[in-house]
Amino acid sequence: MPSTLLRRATLLPLAAVLALAGCGSIKSPGPAPAASGDNRPVKNGGTLRVALSAEPDKLDPTLARTLVGRTVFNAICEKLYDVDAKLDVVPQLAAALPEFSADGKTVTIKVRTGVKFADGTPLDAAAVKTSLDRHITLTGSARKSELSSVAGVDATDPTTVTVHLKAPFVPLTAVLADRAGMVMSPTALKAGDDKFATNPVCVGPFKFSTRVAQDRIEVVKDPNYYDAAKVHLDKVVYRIIADPTTRLNNLRSGDVEVLDTVAATDVDTLKADPNQKLLTSESLGYQGITINLGNVAGVGKAAGTLAAPYAGPMAADPRVRRALELSLDRDAINKVVFRGQYAPTCSPISAASPLSSDAAQACPKHDPAAAKQLLAQAGVATPVKTTIAGAM
Repeated sequence: MPSTLLRRATLLPLAAVLALAGCGSIKSPGPAPAASGDNRPVKNGGTLRVALSAEPDKLDPTLARTLVGRTVFNAICEKLYDVDAKLDVVPQLAAALPEFSADGKTVTIKVRTGVKFADGTPLDAAAVKTSLDRHITLTGSARKSELSSVAGVDATDPTTVTVHLKAPFVPLTAVLADRAGMVMSPTALKAGDDKFATNPVCVGPFKFSTRVAQDRIEVVKDPNYYDAAKVHLDKVVYRIIADPTTRLNNLRSGDVEVLDTVAATDVDTLKADPNQKLLTSESLGYQGITINLGNVAGVGKAAGTLAAPYAGPMAADPRVRRALELSLDRDAINKVVFRGQYAPTCSPISAASPLSSDAAQACPKHDPAAAKQLLAQAGVATPVKTTIAGAM
């Protein structure tokens, strides 16, 4: 299922924050970063209210699919590995980066000691194996395809996990730095796979408390957390506020302290408000269009022939897909739709990543005449009709 990337958001307004005493960062519960411009000392206690732009789906790392769900998981479910501010993969629940065998098919992961889940269950290699096995085998798992390279997992000893691969798979460490690397309490899992999402139990600075559908999710400080002394907040409340204008009004009225995303149309308003602080960051996310060329039986299965409404020249002819690329004026889209807040590019890999390059980020120039020539060569009438399915 090759993709045609339209543009990538590398300068994304992430949050508008009221300056509050007593609020630490959820991911790094220490003093506010220098980029915030707030150098006041951190105070203990208090509740942080965060407005989410959408309702997260199931709070189950195996089944979860939504981007907004990651915001809540960041507070309650740590992973074997994480990505730091320099885009380096670093250990989190793992004690060190993994060791790969000479043939690349055996991966050894050391697990941190002295760590407990929110329910008091000790973290060990067996718990990691239980979660990885569940990710791979549970019906409906959204992690199964991410871990499709894994042939099996062993708990070699209480602090060592051995992952056996079907073939060498370089991105495994990065995969385990996302939801596939989240480790769930084996005690909580015994209650039933269908019950975990209503009472998720992992390792994190906070633990799940309450969820009211379409209204809020509440998490509270976890005294079992291995670094609890650096967690300064008592509680975080995630309020579900889908409408961007309503989110902004709640921020300005003081009903919430943080927005998870800021609409591009609201950036100038926030910048002009002396009571607000707008934080921007280079995002790893991107917006694009994925074109299905023949995925009819699922990822990893043999390609087939698309049926209506997805069959058509877009999937059948590369010249039509190239014409789509040339018809896009990414600079105009950025200026008109996104108020110049994003950075047009043509790679899913951030320009800030050491794995990127100038060539990878280069986009074809907007050339509607060349696009029309390609469509004529392909014998395709304009306008070209296609069906687009939205996704989060």
